[in-house]
Amino acid sequence: MTLLKPLINNNSVDWVEETKPNNYSELGFTSAQPNLQSNREVQILLSCTRTTIDSQTAASLKILLQETIDWQYLLKIAKHHKVMPLLYWNLNNTCPEAVPPDKMALLQNHFNENARRSLFLSVELVKIINLLESHNIPVIPFKGPVLAVSAYNNLALRQFSDLDILVQKQHINQAKALFLSHGYRMKIECIKPNESQTAKFIKSPDIYKLVRECAYPFIKKKTGVLAELHWGVMPEFFSFPIEEQGLWSDLEQIAIAGKTVSNFSPENTLLILCGHGAKDCWAELPRICDIAELIRSHPQLNWKIVLERATIMGSERMLLLGLLLAQNILEISLPNLVEERIEADSMVRKLAEDIKVGLFAENGSTTSIGQLSKFHIIVRERLWEKIQYCLQTVFTPTTSDWLLLPLVRFPAWFYYPLRFLRLAINVILRKVKTRSLKQEAASSSI
Repeated sequence: MTLLKPLINNNSVDWVEETKPNNYSELGFTSAQPNLQSNREVQILLSCTRTTIDSQTAASLKILLQETIDWQYLLKIAKHHKVMPLLYWNLNNTCPEAVPPDKMALLQNHFNENARRSLFLSVELVKIINLLESHNIPVIPFKGPVLAVSAYNNLALRQFSDLDILVQKQHINQAKALFLSHGYRMKIECIKPNESQTAKFIKSPDIYKLVRECAYPFIKKKTGVLAELHWGVMPEFFSFPIEEQGLWSDLEQIAIAGKTVSNFSPENTLLILCGHGAKDCWAELPRICDIAELIRSHPQLNWKIVLERATIMGSERMLLLGLLLAQNILEISLPNLVEERIEADSMVRKLAEDIKVGLFAENGSTTSIGQLSKFHIIVRERLWEKIQYCLQTVFTPTTSDWLLLPLVRFPAWFYYPLRFLRLAINVILRKVKTRSLKQEAASSSI
């Protein structure tokens, strides 16, 4: 029997068989995993994946570095997890004499290049904010340099490659036009439209209704800067209603490249980081590091508000999972009221352990997109949120549906029945193809 699973792309869902790197035993996948406690290189990396090292961690790090270290592997996993700047920062400040000179030089070069790139992107972010504000468009930058400053207190310590800018939905078309008229081109993802369809996509005032990620990716023609223009901080299909929690009114002010800009409150930032980590199934260490550093840099964090908002949103398990990962892997301290919630949810503890052992998997093993969809369901604690996620994933129209009949000629609601019809036809055709292959196989065996 052929099992069809939902393939979730940024903007579309089709019923296909597909795989994506990751591994969680809770989802039916097992493989040989490295022991985080016995792997020296992983221990060194985790000890350095923080902005400051206490005396106890520094002493342990110095002892580890006296052993035989596979520096090639250490640099490999640091590069993969995008924490090379932190590795250099802490090795250089703690025990530079224990690092081979050629490896230290490589780390330093990477650190300096990341610092230059981060400053360059910060300046570009300020230009974008000034452009939008000059046309009376309220804007909130998030992740990228904003998170580097607010959580890490140092632009050079967080590695990022793009810019994320949030505007309100009523301003999306005006903001899009400003991007296009100031050296940016739109990057159309997940579909491959022809030249005529591309022009219609860019000109359509309603196409945003079919873009699941709630963001238009733009690339600056001269510099290659990638900037994402958001009208939501999370994809609609993921059912994470953070906008309902006073996102635009609960703000703080921080300085970026000489300009004071708005930033989400630390409470909402923490919820968003845990939501993004759950969406991406916690595949990379920086997601966890962002949470740990945000908590360390904001000791005044209002945990009661964080838990209340997570409960209202139906995302408490996502929050607790992110917090437990930060505690287990990067040794942050959590308040008693959070630890009590974690202790009461056995699924959070199970998922955290599976993710922890799979974070540094040696094998290139894969988990199907269907299993990742199952993960998205498991991290929701209420039945209605699970059902809502499934319904939105399957039935909400996407740009793949738009590509059949460009939206310039039809209203957005038209694509709901069209999508249902397209998915039904895909399932029928796949069944017919499977039956035909079985008949051919049976005939050839006679």
